[in-house]
Amino acid sequence: GKVAMDETVPHGEIIHLPELVKAAGDMHDRSVRTIGRLVSYDAATARATIALDGASILVDVANVPSPDPHRIDSLYQYIGEIDAAGGGGGGDGGCGAPCLRARVARCVDGLDLKLYAAALRERNRFLGNNA
Repeated sequence: GKVAMDETVPHGEIIHLPELVKAAGDMHDRSVRTIGRLVSYDAATARATIALDGASILVDVANVPSPDPHRIDSLYQYIGEIDAAGGGGGGDGGCGAPCLRARVARCVDGLDLKLYAAALRERNRFLGNNA
C-alpha cells in the first residue's frame, strides 16, 4: 500500500541474495536490500528474476517509480518487502512463490561484487560483535 507522509519507510536490511532466498519463507513483510544479476524481465507483468551465486528470486517491480531500464545481465539493487507466499500485489494477483516486492530499483553495473561481499561480511561481523 501507499505510505503516509508521517510514516518512516524501512531502510531495507542488507542481505546477500543466497541467504535471502534460503530464509524468504520466514521473512514475510521484512524490508530488505539485495543485489543480483537480471536473468529475465517481463514488462507486461512487471516481473524480474535476479540471480547471484546460484540463487535466484522473483522481483515484482510494479511499485517502482520510473526504474532504470531493465537490461538482461546487468546488476541491480532492489529494496522492498518480502512476500513469503507470493500471494498478493502484482498485476496478476501474485508471484506464486516467495518474491521481493520492490519499491526501489537501481542498476549497479560496475560494482565489484567480491569487494562488496567482503564488505558485507565485515559489516555483519562488526554488527554481530556490537549489537
